[in-house]
Amino acid sequence: MDLLELMLVLATVVGVVDGNTILVKDNTGQPITVKLACINPSKTTNRQVNLVTTQRLKQLLPPQSSIVIKNIEPVNNGRTLGEVFLDNRSVNLLLVQEGNAVVDKPSLSNCYENQIQYLIGEANAKNKGLGLWQQSKKSMNESKTSTWRGKLIYEEIPPVMSTRAYEGNEFFLITNSPKQNRLVLRPSIRVSHSQLQSFNNQQVEITAVHVAGTRPAPNESACPIEFNGQCMPQGEGYQVLSIVQLK
Repeated sequence: MDLLELMLVLATVVGVVDGNTILVKDNTGQPITVKLACINPSKTTNRQVNLVTTQRLKQLLPPQSSIVIKNIEPVNNGRTLGEVFLDNRSVNLLLVQEGNAVVDKPSLSNCYENQIQYLIGEANAKNKGLGLWQQSKKSMNESKTSTWRGKLIYEEIPPVMSTRAYEGNEFFLITNSPKQNRLVLRPSIRVSHSQLQSFNNQQVEITAVHVAGTRPAPNESACPIEFNGQCMPQGEGYQVLSIVQLK
C-alpha cells in the first residue's frame, strides 16, 4: 500500500456536528470525527451565521453520502483532520467559494494542491458579497452616495446572447485614479439613459449610489450559471444621481 492510499479514507457520512465537523464511518465500519481542514466556518461569533453554515454543510453531506477523506493527520482516537471530497470535488473548497467559510491561512499549506483555489475562492466570495460576506458588503454599500471623476464609456449591448447582454452593462466609468477602476453605471429617475449616452467619451464627475443586483431562479429564466448553481446577478452597479462634464 503506497503513501497516497494511506492518506485516503473511503467513508459514509453519519451526520454533521457543526460548520466544519462531520461524523462518518470508514469502510470497515469504524466511526471517525472529521474536522474539515484549511477552513473556518465563520469569522464571526454571530450564532445565526454559524447556523446557516452548518445547515449548508448538511445539505452538501446528507447521511449515507459516500465521500473520500484526504487525511491531513492520521486517525487518532477516532478523530482526524482532512479534506472531504464528494463526487471528486472538495467540500472544504466549495464552502469557501460560496462564502460559507473563510480560509484558515496558518494551516492552508495542509491543502497544498488547492492553495491558490482557496485564496481565489475567498476573494471572489468577498467581492460578490456571498454568504457570511453579504452583511459586511451590504453595510459598506447600503445608502452610501459617492462621487467619482473619470471618463464615461458607452458600449452598445450586443444583440446576441452574452454575459454582458444578460447583465445589461452598457455604461462604464474609467475612474481618474491610479488603478483606473471600471465602474458599471446605471440610469436613474434623475439621470436618464439618453443623458448618460450623451456623455460618451467625456470626462465627467458623477454622484452615484450602489445598487445590488437580482438573481432570477434558474428554472424560470435562461441565465449564466455560477459555480454554486445560482444565476448570475443582473442590474448590479452604481445608479447615477447627478452628472456634469469636466472641462
